[in-house]
Amino acid sequence: MGDKQGLTLCFIGCGNLGTAILSGLLRTSKEGPEGTCQFSQFIVSVRTEASVTRLQEQFCQHQDKLRIYQNQNERAVGESDVIILATDPADVKSVLTTQGMRDNLAGKLLISIAAGWTPLKLEFMIRGKIISDEISGLSSPKHLWIIRTLPNVAAMVHQGLTVIETPHPRLPPSYLALTRAIFDRVGKTMVLPTSLLNAATAVGGSTPAFFAIICEALIDASVAVGVPRDVAHASIAQAMLGTAHMLQTGMQPAAVKDMGTSPEGCTMSGLMVLEETAVRGHVGRALREAVTVARLMGSDVHLNDTRK
Repeated sequence: MGDKQGLTLCFIGCGNLGTAILSGLLRTSKEGPEGTCQFSQFIVSVRTEASVTRLQEQFCQHQDKLRIYQNQNERAVGESDVIILATDPADVKSVLTTQGMRDNLAGKLLISIAAGWTPLKLEFMIRGKIISDEISGLSSPKHLWIIRTLPNVAAMVHQGLTVIETPHPRLPPSYLALTRAIFDRVGKTMVLPTSLLNAATAVGGSTPAFFAIICEALIDASVAVGVPRDVAHASIAQAMLGTAHMLQTGMQPAAVKDMGTSPEGCTMSGLMVLEETAVRGHVGRALREAVTVARLMGSDVHLNDTRK
């Protein structure tokens, strides 16, 4: 792939996350994003006619740079420089083992957002063997480079967190820079070692759902004391957003809590109920349980797992 400009990016599958990433890239492409993220063309290959229609309607203003195919994965990959594997995890095997896919992937960069699929599993699926430690194979211009990423659902509003697995040490640096540039368009990115990937699946991926449960409970309680639901929704969302901004400045959670409390105040009274009901312990256990399940999926035992 080299350092050429005007690359073509392909999405195999384009559900919620794939659509969010595509939207972020198309939104910024008009502004001429810096560095290696300058894609001139985009291709999407999806399975159903309904998906084709949805994407055509959503991105109708980008017809000059976006091509949408139905059930033409091999063609889409063959016409692209970089491929984002965004299909359902259950469909990965059928997608990557079709005739011609291996040849069309040769010499390209495959970025996976498919949960549960490691680079080694993907490499074995495509090639039928692992050559990641063969120097001669890595030096070949036909070598397929694979990077694993874990974006979370907040990418849909371009405020996501994408964890990128530390790639093979011989991966060309420009490929990692390109991957970060793609996901920086839909939030923030961080590169973590393989040993932290299962934990990151929960810490970055599960927590939006946890926050949503807490917000839903607060909204329902607000309605119970007479606040209209739309007012409660807007108020709780803004309070959560403001809290997040304070935390992002480096302020510790305990400091945020202390700033909002006063002797005999209503906030402290509410906090005491949370402490009495062991909210901290239950929230912590929920996160540990999510990490445990992520590790069990990979059969990786850990001393703090909540089940064996």
